[in-house]
Amino acid sequence: MRGQKIQVCLILTALAAACWGSVAEAQSALSFSETIVVTGPREAPNSAAFETRHALDPLSAPDAASADELLRALPALHLPTNSRGETIAFVRNAAERQVAIFYEGADINIPWDNRLDLSLIPAGLIGAARSAAGPLAPHYGVNALAAISLSPIERNAGAISYGTGNRVDGRLAVVLGPATIGGSYARRDGDPLPGNARRPYSQTGRTLRTNTDRELASLFGRVKGRVAAQDVSLTAFHVWGSKGIAPEGNRDTGARFWRYPDVRHTLIVGNARSALGASTELDSTVWHQRFGQTIDDYASAAYHRVNARQIDRDRTWGLRELLKHRAGAAMFVGSFNLLQSTHRQRDIAYVDGNPPTLLPAPLFYKQRNWSIGGEIEYDLSRAVRGEIGIGYDVVDYLRTGDKPPVDKARDWTGRAALIVDAGDGWRLRGAIGRKMRAPTMRERFGEAIKRFLPNPALKPEQILSAEIAAEWRGRNGSFYLIPFAQDLDNTIDQRRVGSLRQRINLAGSTVQGAELGGDWRPHRHLTLSGNATWARARRKQNAAGELNRLAEKPAVLANARADYTHPRGATAAIEARYVGRAYSADSIGALVPLRTSTSVDMHLGHRFEAGGQPFEAFVHLANIGDTVIEPQLGLPGPGRAIRVGIRMR
Repeated sequence: MRGQKIQVCLILTALAAACWGSVAEAQSALSFSETIVVTGPREAPNSAAFETRHALDPLSAPDAASADELLRALPALHLPTNSRGETIAFVRNAAERQVAIFYEGADINIPWDNRLDLSLIPAGLIGAARSAAGPLAPHYGVNALAAISLSPIERNAGAISYGTGNRVDGRLAVVLGPATIGGSYARRDGDPLPGNARRPYSQTGRTLRTNTDRELASLFGRVKGRVAAQDVSLTAFHVWGSKGIAPEGNRDTGARFWRYPDVRHTLIVGNARSALGASTELDSTVWHQRFGQTIDDYASAAYHRVNARQIDRDRTWGLRELLKHRAGAAMFVGSFNLLQSTHRQRDIAYVDGNPPTLLPAPLFYKQRNWSIGGEIEYDLSRAVRGEIGIGYDVVDYLRTGDKPPVDKARDWTGRAALIVDAGDGWRLRGAIGRKMRAPTMRERFGEAIKRFLPNPALKPEQILSAEIAAEWRGRNGSFYLIPFAQDLDNTIDQRRVGSLRQRINLAGSTVQGAELGGDWRPHRHLTLSGNATWARARRKQNAAGELNRLAEKPAVLANARADYTHPRGATAAIEARYVGRAYSADSIGALVPLRTSTSVDMHLGHRFEAGGQPFEAFVHLANIGDTVIEPQLGLPGPGRAIRVGIRMR
């Protein structure tokens, strides 16, 4: 415990140094420019927005093989891997189904559960990443209380590396005139197991975590141009792979023994930006997504005999229209979002490891999400801008498989916000908003190979959120402090019913917290950066003797990093991450504390040129101290690992 406290103090000291250095160098005011994160084009780094934005350059994580490894560097973002093997994004301790994931403006969450396994999105598809938190505007669409926006790669890039667990990663992207094409391949035998991990059950080896192998490949293409006074682009990718799912090592019975032998994900996105006049612009996005996965349920950690198989096929198409009109000091934004999705699921029970002669009929589910919204932004003065917006969200459950029909979920959404340019690089913000989060079809109807009881009577969550912010940007650094709060009614959680689980509505829950961060460049070759997020998540009501916590929500996330680049090409970076106290359900459903953890990564490299192209050879040491990182009970994260490689810069 004493060692953990010392490590936390070191992180906070580095964070304070970065923030103090930022304030000491205060300069230059920000200019206002309207930006919307769900569209394709990237925003300027100093653009004004009414919600909290964080940006990430993938070049800062050259060894990342998938989106989850890349996005861990974003502030206020927690990316645990659950017992289904899915790595899901939590923003500011909000629920994962409140986070929309966009790729080139297309909402790529799988609507069946309004989530996306980020470990199955190759990092080679991503050219930039941003997050948006706090009260979001109505134009973000249904169920979007926070957002992660991924932009496709648009430059020559390539990398190859090898590391612990027989991990091989390779990717390449090439620009050919108006087009960019690329592909990637990654495989591993498994994640390294921390030496001090709690693993009394279902752990068959000493060095690699049981059943954490993965193979992931992708092809990608993008073309853009100008057609009939419109800026247009067409982007597509196809991903295929397979992976194992680590069993819960704390359970002698009831652990999942699952594998995904086949996963396929295809996306096609078309974008058009049309000038309808000197002051009017229409952004249009249309997309089609196909997602398929097969889940095999095994009898034991030997993974020899299949007990059951679930085959999922999801088909989704979406449309977004965003109309912007400038009239003097006012900006009018009108939005329409439409998403329709089908989910086909076939559950097959095996007998003595063999499939039945006659396969059962698949279940068919269908839903339609749509929203409409209007927003007015107004420059109250040269330094003050306000916004008010209102919208209406609808989720219509059109087909419900073998379950009874349910009523559509619908409610109004809104936001009011203010930005003040306070001069000398300072910007002050405040916003309050209201949103609905509808239950997903999986929450209402899913059984997860006989692990859940359905609950078609689930109610939508109603969420009121607010934040205030002080942000500064200067020549040699930046700083921000952002208190935030979220109040939820009808929070969707879980309970135990015998050996099964069931999703239920709690009376409600609250989240209060604050983000703090900054960066400082004390020397032209050295950059210090850091961020910390404190978030207190509690139930509004809980039974006598029951712990008033929500599962898998760390009280503190902190990160401190130092980057150094020598004029002759040597590079070095060291990064420390702290995950504070969280709680997780044990085998009887009681919440028990998880370990806190501080892990340290180091990156060493050398930059050089070959054939006129800049390269970097690198060595990456992950989790140097072999720290046990425990995002969920019985499911430790990767231990110490080393990777060596070379990449284009």
